[in-house]
Amino acid sequence: MGYTEFSPFGNKAVIVKFDCDECENRVKSDEIGIPSPNYAAEKASDSHNENEGYAVCEKCDKNFDVYVYAGYADGYVEVNDVDDDSIHVQEIDDDLEEYYYEEQIEAILSSAYYDFYFIEEIGKLKELNDIDLEKEELQETLRRQIFSGAITCLEDYLSTTLIQQVLNDKENFKKFVKTFRDIKNRKFNLSEIYDKLDSIRDIVKKELVDVIYHDLPKVKGMYHDTLGVDFPDIGDLMSAIKTRHDMVHRNGKNKEGEKIEITKELVVYVIEKVELFVKDIDEKITKAQQ
Repeated sequence: MGYTEFSPFGNKAVIVKFDCDECENRVKSDEIGIPSPNYAAEKASDSHNENEGYAVCEKCDKNFDVYVYAGYADGYVEVNDVDDDSIHVQEIDDDLEEYYYEEQIEAILSSAYYDFYFIEEIGKLKELNDIDLEKEELQETLRRQIFSGAITCLEDYLSTTLIQQVLNDKENFKKFVKTFRDIKNRKFNLSEIYDKLDSIRDIVKKELVDVIYHDLPKVKGMYHDTLGVDFPDIGDLMSAIKTRHDMVHRNGKNKEGEKIEITKELVVYVIEKVELFVKDIDEKITKAQQ
């Protein structure tokens, strides 16, 4: 089952393109609507709803099932019998795009104590990890949820911190515009300059919301270029993020089809890594502001 992520925010549908595993022809689906997330879910990992589509290879007539998932924090696509690397998602804008981005940004900018919430949520995950459910099957499910929750806490911290630092500080805003690839490479005529100046803040908001914040190599570059903050080593966390991906999207198994074992000790280890990572970044940001 092939997998790739996309941004559901401000989009109403996707077109999925990929290589046929039988004849290597490029296959293209029709528009597949993006489902509304389950906003009643307490955790982002539990908020995904699914919409099913299909695609047919025009060369060999093979049928492919295409699944589109959307939660309130992210979206992803799965295609049967296809390699991850060949999948490309074309996003179809929603007419209410501006509304969605403004809602996201407003919620983030109004979060005055997000660093406190991070500490509070991590503390709750630690308490949950100490609970004995006296049934191994349920215990395994709980550990997987806690493991995923630790990565979600990291994503929330990284996104909220960067968005607040960029939108609340003129110098950081300028650095982001000058260094972020998807903005600095845009071209326009001199006659459009005033229109672009009027809309630049909206463009920045959209780009910040669309970032996948567990893509640590990309986010690492953004923090360095915009805030002058260098990440500590990301190797262990990238491994944990890959494990979370396999647990959520491969039914608890790795690419080889082997069951992923999540022990209490492993959960403790991942939570500690997330804590130390965030503490290091927080201290560097505080120091840079002095």
